[in-house]
Amino acid sequence: MPTLSDLLDDPEKAKLLPRELIPQLRGELARLDTILLCRLVAHDSELPPCRPEEDRLLSLSEAAAKLHLSSDALYRNDYPFVVKIGKRRRFSEKGIEKFSRSRSGF
Repeated sequence: MPTLSDLLDDPEKAKLLPRELIPQLRGELARLDTILLCRLVAHDSELPPCRPEEDRLLSLSEAAAKLHLSSDALYRNDYPFVVKIGKRRRFSEKGIEKFSRSRSGF
C-alpha cells in the first residue's frame, strides 16, 4: 500500500488505490492535519504536545450496545458518527462519545 508520502510524491498513484484503502489513508491524513493544527496554535510554553487519540471503528452490534439501541434502530437512522466503507457501515467510537455527551448536556 502506498504511504501518504508516496502519494504526495506521485499523486497519480491515488488512481490505482483500491477503494477500501482510501478511508484508512484519509484517517491518517486527518490525524496529521490535527497534529499540525495543534502545533500551529499552541505556544511551546503553554500546552503539552497535542496527541490526538486513535479512534476505533465499531461494528453494528458494538455500537448498538454502547448506545443502548437496537441494531435495527441504529442502522436505519443517519447518525453523525456513521462511517461508510463501501456498502458497509462502521461507527466511530469517538463520534458516539461526542454524540452521547451532546445529548446528555455534558
